[in-house]
Amino acid sequence: MQDTTGNYYAEEGTAIVGKFLDAIKNEDTLTFWSLMDRRGQGYFMGMWFYALGNTDLNAISMLAEDENFLKDALAAIVGELKTNLGELSENPTIGKIQFAGDLQALVPVSACCGPEGAMRTDHVPLVMELSSTGNGEEGRFAGSTVGMTCWKIDALKCFRVQKA
Repeated sequence: MQDTTGNYYAEEGTAIVGKFLDAIKNEDTLTFWSLMDRRGQGYFMGMWFYALGNTDLNAISMLAEDENFLKDALAAIVGELKTNLGELSENPTIGKIQFAGDLQALVPVSACCGPEGAMRTDHVPLVMELSSTGNGEEGRFAGSTVGMTCWKIDALKCFRVQKA
C-alpha cells in the first residue's frame, strides 16, 4: 500500500481544506460538490431520489452533474455552513494535517473570533479516495487512469464540525 502520510499528501490535504473554505466563503456550490467525498455525494443523491419520488437512479445521476440543479440544491447548505463557520471561512489559519490513519485525516482551522479576539479552532475531516479520470478539480492526477488517490472532504463528518 502506498504511504499517504508523506509531505505531498499533507500539502495536498491542507490545500483541499483551503479550497473548501473558499467555496463556502464564496458560496460556490459547484466547487463544494467537487470537493465532497463519494459517500457524502451519495447521501445527497439518496435524499434527492427520495424527495423526487417518481424518478429513477439514472435521472438522479444526471441531475448530480447539472450545474443549475447543484446550485439550487446546495445553496442553502453552503449558506448555512458559511453562517456556522463564520470567521473560519473569512480569515482562516490552516494548520498541519493530523493523520487519523492511512485513509483519514483532520486539518485544524483557526481564526480570531469576537470582539475579544478569542481564538476558535475547528477540524475539517478528510478521507482518501480513488480519483476519477479527467476531472481537474477531483485530484492531483487529472487525466490519468483511475486508481490514483486524492483527499476529499469527509462530508458526513464535516456536518458535525468538531470544536477543539
